[in-house]
Amino acid sequence: MLFAPVSTELSFAHGGNTLAGDLVRPPWPGPHPAVVFVEGSGPGGRDLGSWPTRLAAAGFASLAYDKPGSGASTGDWTRQTLADRARETMAAVRAVRHRDDIRPDAVALVGGSQGGWVAPLAAALDDTIAAVVTVSGPGVGVLAQEEHRLRHQLPAEGFTDADAEQAVALLRDQIRRIRAGDNPVRVHAAQARWRTAGWYPLLAGTTPESIAFLAGIADHDPTQALAALRCPLLAVFGADDVLVPVAESVRAITGILRDAGHGDHQIVVFPHADHGIRVPAGDGPATLSHGRYTAGVRAPGFDEMLVTWLQRRLDMA
Repeated sequence: MLFAPVSTELSFAHGGNTLAGDLVRPPWPGPHPAVVFVEGSGPGGRDLGSWPTRLAAAGFASLAYDKPGSGASTGDWTRQTLADRARETMAAVRAVRHRDDIRPDAVALVGGSQGGWVAPLAAALDDTIAAVVTVSGPGVGVLAQEEHRLRHQLPAEGFTDADAEQAVALLRDQIRRIRAGDNPVRVHAAQARWRTAGWYPLLAGTTPESIAFLAGIADHDPTQALAALRCPLLAVFGADDVLVPVAESVRAITGILRDAGHGDHQIVVFPHADHGIRVPAGDGPATLSHGRYTAGVRAPGFDEMLVTWLQRRLDMA
């Protein structure tokens, strides 16, 4: 048989928006277990490279969709909270479950980066989610993660510790002023003199819209959602990730799940891997850009581990 995954555009409604994505499934008859991808920060879209094909070869259908205001989806992602994103994720799950070629009892979530906060929130809304995988999903709150990112990513990309501290000061000022009721346009204008700095684009808030979005999610703490989680969890990290406090996240997630009596979780850290669980390729120098290796390949064993873990939790082994 010539392996050719079947791709179908799937649209669903949530919050007055129409979200569009691609449902990719194996070429053989279903019903199939399914994965709904939960995107990270920024505009984001349905292009997840080889992952949908990799999952289809393993027997899974998967849905990746454009975030509001991106690609073919309507709306504006900068107006969302993480709770909004969780409810949107569950709308995507319902759209997938309603198909005859999908097993409604076997739908898992895979959340990357910021999606690692959103996926457990979504699973807390629906205890029939079969499993959750987080990839570089922080175990700490938003503000702690952003401060860590600036203090580690900027020096890793050639900026000084003083630059990093100035960036942290701007971050804190943005959030403080928005919380106090200031207009995001004024907050953005007040930081105009820093916009020519080489590190400025690495701030999460560089426009009035992104400043408002960041301030709106800054108080999020993943503790409650993780403590409420009842389905199996796989949390994956890269040891060389400069965007997320890996050791602190591992300790936090381990402690929260232990205290909650969660019985089926696995936390895996891949050595020498970045935020995208990629390792340097070849023998040349490893160069980081935006927290990722510019010439990297997925960490050996990552694909196989994720697929095998999902197969076992979704009764496919």
